Amino acid sequence: MKWSEVDLDEGLLQLDESKTGKSVRPLAVAAQSLLAPLAKNKASEFVFPADRGVGHFQGTKSVWNRAIKKAELPGGTPHTLRHTMGSTATSTGEALALTGAILGHANLRSTAIYEHVQRDPSKRAANRVGKKIAAALEGKSDGTRQSKANARNKNRTNSDKQLLRLLAQQLQANDSDADKLRAAISNSISAAA
Repeated sequence: MKWSEVDLDEGLLQLDESKTGKSVRPLAVAAQSLLAPLAKNKASEFVFPADRGVGHFQGTKSVWNRAIKKAELPGGTPHTLRHTMGSTATSTGEALALTGAILGHANLRSTAIYEHVQRDPSKRAANRVGKKIAAALEGKSDGTRQSKANARNKNRTNSDKQLLRLLAQQLQANDSDADKLRAAISNSISAAA
């Protein structure tokens, strides 16, 4: 990735080349804050320059293994991070089109594999709607909206953490479901990049 493809002010990556050709991807504020210090010392045209010589950094194997060990995510791969982004987006209610934009998918079919990952958000939504309808039928108003919103946010955070733990466990398993999940993740990344 070249600095000419990074727009920190707008929060965008404008990639000249990807598997789907030119691609514009949103850049999260957290990623912007990690890249900002690097942008101050642009000694190379590349965001991650080579340690020796010219060109860009190409070897993540040893760095990745150290990062995974430090993060206590045994078995995690770069594909795991990508899948986590997609599954978390859909599980927290983001539309498939927005999730696809985050991941750089050319079509929604590639993004659809993330839709099934967690059904809890739809259950929670159904319960919220059901409670409002029941309250309306009983002639009550929803006067506890703020405290319920705070509880939902806390539950959502806990649910996201649980999802990440379950995903990591599933990816570490040696069974056909784990194989299918790894294949689906690999296929979606190959199709999107």
